[in-house]
Amino acid sequence: MQNQFALKPNNVVRLSFVTLVAALLIGVLAFTARPVGAQDTTEPTKTISVTGSGEVFGKPDVAYITLGVDQADADAGKAIDNANTTLTAIVRALSDAGVKDEDIQTTSYNIYPEDKSDPQTGQPTGERIYHVQLAVTVTIRDITKVGAVIQAGLGAGANTLNNLSFGIADVKSLEAAARKAAVADAADRAKQLADAAGVTVGTPISISESIGNVPVPMFNRANDMVAMSASAAPQINAGQLSVTVTVNITYSIGS
Repeated sequence: MQNQFALKPNNVVRLSFVTLVAALLIGVLAFTARPVGAQDTTEPTKTISVTGSGEVFGKPDVAYITLGVDQADADAGKAIDNANTTLTAIVRALSDAGVKDEDIQTTSYNIYPEDKSDPQTGQPTGERIYHVQLAVTVTIRDITKVGAVIQAGLGAGANTLNNLSFGIADVKSLEAAARKAAVADAADRAKQLADAAGVTVGTPISISESIGNVPVPMFNRANDMVAMSASAAPQINAGQLSVTVTVNITYSIGS
């Protein structure tokens, strides 16, 4: 016996259509429930944005220097051998001066030809020589020995010296002090602006920072350094290094 409550196909279509119409009417009513022309009355957050900076100084405790050799010969093989021999002597002298093996790193190895020209006419002479340049970068962890290390390298045959610079092995404590000063500077600036505008400073909404170190001058005049007597260590002054922190802070504005 057939179920008397079973829907016929055309009734199913009618029911679906009615359901769709009802859903559309609900959507229209929900859309029109809001008054025409109504706007979001939520006020944007009022803020003050400032930049603060902090700077602290510390004494360097590590030095970096590049020592090397520049050899030239008409025979490329001889130029390479001479450069390698000299660099080996330089590294040995650095080790004897107290520099650890892990603090001596080869950072340059260049070979290039040079075609000679007549200085009077500028015409090629047909002569060619080969330059071989080798260099090591040295980390000196006792800056009282910088002069002695330079003396040792020059005495072993180094004829190039570049990029003497200083650093601080652990700058975390200096950065923390500079950061604290930068935040205080930003807060003071925000208060000055708020006072001038007749408002008060609220809580910080966003904070960002950048960190920078001010380098000390470097020696790049290799010829002057090489011209020094290898029997006398040069006088080296490390001075101070500056660690700076800059913060950008956005505060809310109170009443």
